[in-house]
Amino acid sequence: MSTQQEGTSADELTYYELHEYFPTTAWLEAYAERLCESEALDREMDGWGTKWNGDFVFEIRNLPIFENAVNDLPEELWRNLGDAIRQLPDSTLEAVMQTAPEQIQENVEARTGTLQERASAELLETPLNESPEKVWPGLRNIMPDVLDSLVDELDEHVTDEGHVFAWLNMVDGDCLETATMQSVDEREHRVRLTGEYEDWKRLLSGDLGLLDAVMGGTLNVTADMKNTLQYMDAQLVMVDVAAETDKRYLF
Repeated sequence: MSTQQEGTSADELTYYELHEYFPTTAWLEAYAERLCESEALDREMDGWGTKWNGDFVFEIRNLPIFENAVNDLPEELWRNLGDAIRQLPDSTLEAVMQTAPEQIQENVEARTGTLQERASAELLETPLNESPEKVWPGLRNIMPDVLDSLVDELDEHVTDEGHVFAWLNMVDGDCLETATMQSVDEREHRVRLTGEYEDWKRLLSGDLGLLDAVMGGTLNVTADMKNTLQYMDAQLVMVDVAAETDKRYLF
């Protein structure tokens, strides 16, 4: 876990929209749009799911939310929060802290430095798995919008174990709907592709081929093999489209 960092000044950073961060639900929706636009997928997935369930689940396991803190995220996500806290007058920050959870108040009190330094360090060094329970309305008023949304993502779309189950409703070459689930059995599906977060990064960065990953056991496919083999080229196109969809990895 990192300690508080100085890093680059806020005005020198490049900022991104929520849909550019993988693996957020906003990125998943952007990916769905790209799937619908793909002419190659229309060809290779002709007839898929028209008479039977053709849905996919991407099981992304073990996001590093336990070993990483808020300030281990890409710097543009947390830099403005740290700066905003350090620039608040004592009276304003004291009012914000009075509405904080009791444990946070105690942790801040136990640190050394100015109130601004102590509060900033406490919040930025919070482990990501604990961040949803440590955010309170007063803090949200000064949080960058994208970071605020990411806290909600962790709370609502990542399981307690640190997994993401991304569901895609695939019919005839189009992705009609996306969702995340708290368990793999929450929605019916035809194909499930399972792998560690780091291996998904390699796959979507082009450093790992789907066939090599599956044959080598890096990724696991659970599916009706008849359909899977018949539409293997379609699945390769889906991975290609995912690789081509703009993304910035959260970890």
